[in-house]
Amino acid sequence: MEEGSLKKYFYSNVASIFWSTILVFGGGVFVIYYALIGYMPDFDLKSSVAITAAASATSVVIILTMLGAMVLAGSFWGGIWNVLGERSNLKKYWVDNSFNSNFLNLLIWFAIPLLAVYLSMFIKIYFEGWYWLAILIIPSMLFLYFLCFQSGFRFLVGLKEFVFLVFATLVSASFMLTPLYFILKLTADEFGNISYVALLNGFFATVFLVFVNMASATPQNNAKPYVKEFVLGLMALSMVLSLFGKFDRIPYGVMKIYKFGNIQASELVLNKSGCELYKALDLEVSTTDYDVCIIKDVLILSRLGKEAYLEVKEDNIGLLRFAMPTSFIVSWTLDSRDSRNIDK
Repeated sequence: MEEGSLKKYFYSNVASIFWSTILVFGGGVFVIYYALIGYMPDFDLKSSVAITAAASATSVVIILTMLGAMVLAGSFWGGIWNVLGERSNLKKYWVDNSFNSNFLNLLIWFAIPLLAVYLSMFIKIYFEGWYWLAILIIPSMLFLYFLCFQSGFRFLVGLKEFVFLVFATLVSASFMLTPLYFILKLTADEFGNISYVALLNGFFATVFLVFVNMASATPQNNAKPYVKEFVLGLMALSMVLSLFGKFDRIPYGVMKIYKFGNIQASELVLNKSGCELYKALDLEVSTTDYDVCIIKDVLILSRLGKEAYLEVKEDNIGLLRFAMPTSFIVSWTLDSRDSRNIDK
């Protein structure tokens, strides 16, 4: 088929291709999740298409949001100086130079101020006293002195550039909070009591994140800057998830959002048939005055289709996974304080 015919076919069927791609992506989320738990539900085609569409849209939004958050600090930094235009001459230190020179200058003007902000926050949170102010004031005074007396700018111009620098740094630091919190959360979830291995992984992830944002902040003549940001965000997210072995977080998260699965139920109420099945498996149940019983701390791996796939932990038998008809389940309740994760 000729190239022109391919383009004509593509543009005439762009809507179908788009939605097919979205559905395939959502289907991939389901396949990955159910492959991880070793189970596949049995449900009709109409329900599966609707569920897949919902999962697809959510997965795309989550991934794009995470990719954007990974490089937002650098993107803002690079963009704010373009917005300021001729009102700021500070960008001459990392614009119109070689790539290596730009990168080194961004390390000074972009990374060091961010480091000062976060180091001062860390000291403020974990230590008493006013030491955190010194971490902010000393670098600030050095930058102010250079801009006002050593850069060749006049005093007022240097002061104005310093104000621009402080504003850009504080906003970029606020944008960097989200990915840094994500790294911290992965570190705590993976290793519980933070160990040297956790700190090392967190350190490497943070350093890589900073370098990715420096690359995002570098000047570019690319006609499609969003492609660059997408690639950098994908690199950062992939590196962070690979360091902690958490590529499964997105499938688990999507399932939990819609309560399709990965649901930590503090109480599960079963009818008479469900109680008998549970007792037949030699599991502990709490009886009531009615034809129902209550099960404590059950992880609902999947509740789609005709059966529910459950996970329980008993002292006498350990971890047990089993399926039961969904008609056996009368109700279940959630405890928001419970932070148990399926992947632990």
